[in-house]
Amino acid sequence: MREKEVGVLTDNRRVVVRLPHHLVDALDQVASGEGRHRSELIRESVEFYLAEQRRQEIRQALIQGYQEMGFLNSALAEERWDLVGVPKE
Repeated sequence: MREKEVGVLTDNRRVVVRLPHHLVDALDQVASGEGRHRSELIRESVEFYLAEQRRQEIRQALIQGYQEMGFLNSALAEERWDLVGVPKE
C-alpha cells in the first residue's frame, strides 16, 4: 500500500449504511467495471452530494443578496438626481 493510502485509511471512520439490494448490485457493477472498490464510489458520491448542497446554499445566498441589493440600488437611483444636475422624470 502506498503511503498516501495508509494515511487515508487511518483517517477514515467506518460507517454502516443499509441499501436496497438493487442499489448495491448497481454499485457493484459500476465498481467492477471501473476496477474500483465500492467504498470509493460511495465516498465520492457523498462528497459530490455535499459539494452540491454547498453550491445550492451559496447560490441561494447570492440570489438573496442580489435581490436585497436590487432594492437598495433602486432606492439609490431614485434619490436626489437633481443634486447632480439630472432632472427627475
